[in-house]
Amino acid sequence: MQATYHLNTDDLTIDFLESIKTLFKQKTVEISIIDEDEEDFTFAHAIEQGLKSENVSKEELLKALNAS
Repeated sequence: MQATYHLNTDDLTIDFLESIKTLFKQKTVEISIIDEDEEDFTFAHAIEQGLKSENVSKEELLKALNAS
């Protein structure tokens, strides 16, 4: 299971953390923090998703990136 949350740091509360713990009870999770104000957020996200995709090889992704 995967969940993505987009929120302001002011919205991070104990209740938010408890909801994640409930949703992923007894699981190991990975938490990534990305500053969405960065200029290259969309580009980095596309690369990350492409590398995770089973339909796209790393070589194909790199070739496509170099072509643009």
